Amino acid sequence: MKASMMQPDKKISMLLKGPPGFGKTIAACSLALDGPVYLAYFDKNQPVELLNFYKKHRPEVLNNIDYDIYSSQNAHEYLNKLITFAERGTSYTAIITDSATNLTSAAVNWSLGFRDRKDGAKKDPKNKDAMQMIPDFDEYKVETGLVTQALDILTSLPCHNIWTAHPLPTLKMEGSGKSITVSKVSSIVSYGSKVGAMIPGRFNEIYHFAKKVDWSGEGKNRFIVCTDMIGDDYAKTSFNLPREIDITDQLFWEVMKPLYNAAVEEVMLGEVKGKDSIGEAKTVSAKMPWQ
Repeated sequence: MKASMMQPDKKISMLLKGPPGFGKTIAACSLALDGPVYLAYFDKNQPVELLNFYKKHRPEVLNNIDYDIYSSQNAHEYLNKLITFAERGTSYTAIITDSATNLTSAAVNWSLGFRDRKDGAKKDPKNKDAMQMIPDFDEYKVETGLVTQALDILTSLPCHNIWTAHPLPTLKMEGSGKSITVSKVSSIVSYGSKVGAMIPGRFNEIYHFAKKVDWSGEGKNRFIVCTDMIGDDYAKTSFNLPREIDITDQLFWEVMKPLYNAAVEEVMLGEVKGKDSIGEAKTVSAKMPWQ
């Protein structure tokens, strides 16, 4: 296969990250403008933010959003759902995992329920009658296995793969003795550092959601999507997109889709010139992958 014949994938892999309440779930579900989407929701009892926003702005979009609630009680059912999609196929335009942060904590806490409760089980140092509930290596293996299997399946499905994440502040210690250094970093997962480092590498598009606050009280706060790194908040894009995109009072996908199409058209320049297997020149028409 020649790289010169490559065209942008019709599927988008997108990680939306930012503090809670910055509109990531609403943005991800705006892909329902193109057709039905499935939301695997780990964050709260129900995605009430969708009802509050879309009921006011675009109530018809709600009919295109299917969702299930997952937690530490049923984290395995999320993976089973994806396996079903892989085996039977899916007609969803996008599958949304909201969020990676709470998915990882749900996986670890779910696996704690399988600890051996016999006399040989690890006991709490302060309560000899209680099991030790601190996650151990086995729990981190469950977290890694669930997340990597989910990403592998979602990569193979013929639909957009959208994840959200809430960066968590944490301390990183390096060195030892007098040379030890402590720095403040952020992680998109709740527990193991391995998964937090693996997840971003599986996404072509990583956007950081931010707000521009109007302290004068005369205007309104602006909701901004950053496609490039700002300070410690990393972001990236495979396309020639603006570094900051204002989506205030707009649907994320209504704003982003034309920008994607224009960026793809710029890359493809209308036509892609290549050669077939016998060396004859041929033309491949550039098609916008999200049309």
